[in-house]
Amino acid sequence: MTQKLRPIVRAAFKCDALVYQFTEIDAADGLIQATDYDGIVAEVNEHYADDAIIREAENRLDICVHNIDDLTSWDGTTAYPFDMAVWKKEARQLRAFLKRFKKAVA
Repeated sequence: MTQKLRPIVRAAFKCDALVYQFTEIDAADGLIQATDYDGIVAEVNEHYADDAIIREAENRLDICVHNIDDLTSWDGTTAYPFDMAVWKKEARQLRAFLKRFKKAVA
C-alpha cells in the first residue's frame, strides 16, 4: 500500500534545488535506492523526516546565496545573467518553502 504524500514532500519536489538534491546527489550517494522519479518521491516521503528535509533546504539555500554572491561583481552586475537567474529562482523557491515549513516543524 502506498503511503499518502506528505505536504512537505509535495512542496519539496516543487523546489528545483531539492529535486536536484534528491534525484542526483542523494541517489548517486546511495541514500536513495530508487532510480525513477516516482520511486524517489515515494522513498523521500517514506524515509526522510520533516526536519531532515528542512535542513537540506537550508543547505541548498546557503549554496544558492554563495553562488549569487560569487557571480555578483563589485558594481552589482554579473557576467553570467543566465546562471544568476537560475540561482535566484532556486533561492526564491527555497525561501518560500522554508517560510512555509520551517516554523511548522520547529
